[in-house]
Amino acid sequence: MRAILATIDRRVRRRGPRSRGQSLVEFALILPVFLMFFGAVLDLGRVAAAQITVTNVAREAAFQAAETPDDFDNTQGCPSGATTNKVVCRALLEAKDSPISVSPGDLSLSCSPTCSEGLGNRVTVSVVGHFRLVTPILAAFFGGTQDLAFTASTTHQIKTLPGAPTPPPPLPSLIAPSPSASPTPTPTATSPACNLPSAGFTHTTSPASLKAPVTINLNDTSTSTSCGITSWFWVATNVTTGAVVWTDNVKSPAAHTFITAGTYHVTLTVANAAGSNTTGAIEVKVKP
Repeated sequence: MRAILATIDRRVRRRGPRSRGQSLVEFALILPVFLMFFGAVLDLGRVAAAQITVTNVAREAAFQAAETPDDFDNTQGCPSGATTNKVVCRALLEAKDSPISVSPGDLSLSCSPTCSEGLGNRVTVSVVGHFRLVTPILAAFFGGTQDLAFTASTTHQIKTLPGAPTPPPPLPSLIAPSPSASPTPTPTATSPACNLPSAGFTHTTSPASLKAPVTINLNDTSTSTSCGITSWFWVATNVTTGAVVWTDNVKSPAAHTFITAGTYHVTLTVANAAGSNTTGAIEVKVKP
């Protein structure tokens, strides 16, 4: 019995170093495969981040273009202080420290029908973002190249304000008439100066779960202290695409329904004889 145990012990001792060496060889063979797989997973996440970044760059540039559609030159960079070429500056700022690279030449701007103020005049900004894969594994899914280009475009309504108000008539003269002059009627008190209106509204949505389709009801709460409000303009836009979903120009619009899932911004602009004012946009997130 002792002889049998001694034989087994000798065999186990001889086999130990051989097993450790075999494990090291297997690890050396598996390690490159594991690293390549890890790089592919990392690249997949970077591709998703790059697509989101390009969309955000186009959206931010379109927001600025809606304010200053004529302040755009894709042959120039962003000057110090971003005092001019603001559309390009806002796009480059959004792309900074991101997985994509964007240069001024990668931006383009177009208006329909014109780049001037006016309801229905829209501006579209298109962006091309450049991206490079870390590993060549995913390149097979993108035409065999590690250098990729992602595109996105966003459209916004050009900001439009009512024309300048007509100046008020001059106040009646307060110089006392001479004794020989015939008496004149006492001038009536003038109304106070017209001030800018204060825009505001409340809203309710149904169903409470916010699952598509979602219906929104809007209630205007705007005020104007010294003169009446003359116009209302409602706009709802899709945040992802920048597309205008619907508009309305009445004080109490009918209920509107968001059919597809997404995030929507709703704004109200009101105007009186002194000018206009716009509320901050509310955000409605419609679930699928």
